[in-house]
Amino acid sequence: MQRRNIMLLVAAMCLASCGGNQKADVAEVVDSESAVSMDRVNTMSDFNLDGQIEVDGHNYTYEFAFRSDESLPVVTNAEGFRYYDNRVKLIISQGQHVVYEHTFTKESFRDLVPAKDYQRSVLAGFNRNYMKEGQHDRFYFVAVVGDPDENGDISHTIGIAVDTHGGMSTELIKNVDTDTSPTSGAANSDPDEDAA
Repeated sequence: MQRRNIMLLVAAMCLASCGGNQKADVAEVVDSESAVSMDRVNTMSDFNLDGQIEVDGHNYTYEFAFRSDESLPVVTNAEGFRYYDNRVKLIISQGQHVVYEHTFTKESFRDLVPAKDYQRSVLAGFNRNYMKEGQHDRFYFVAVVGDPDENGDISHTIGIAVDTHGGMSTELIKNVDTDTSPTSGAANSDPDEDAA
């Protein structure tokens, strides 16, 4: 269980390697199954996250829910374990006004992930992109499409940029620092604190 929670949280932190003393938001993790099994279809842990973002001098809130989805195709990873894929519903608001609402699945990033990796991957993580925290022109998030097993070698990080009018673009991010293992099993914490 600990190994799977750490894998999920590292993916969910989406490689949040940032400088300074920024404080990351805390994720609420809902534990799924405790052990991976060949005898059933496995799930990653569900979690919710919310926070505040400043864009173009205005304050916004974001929230998203990361959920296993049994209606999506089952994925078999390289080791032969089967997993339900996941979806993320992202909502960005300013007061009561919803600026952006979208549900992401692995399919959202199909054109960015090599076909040989895509078949054995799930949407394995999602978070605010803390590497872009100093940029206030758009809302920046990252998604991870990869092997749900932390020991798997498939992992593709996708940058997501959303403007204040709801326009969205995506790009594959390369050379991302992945050493952001959390120190506790349920916190989406500042990677600088984790490294101390």
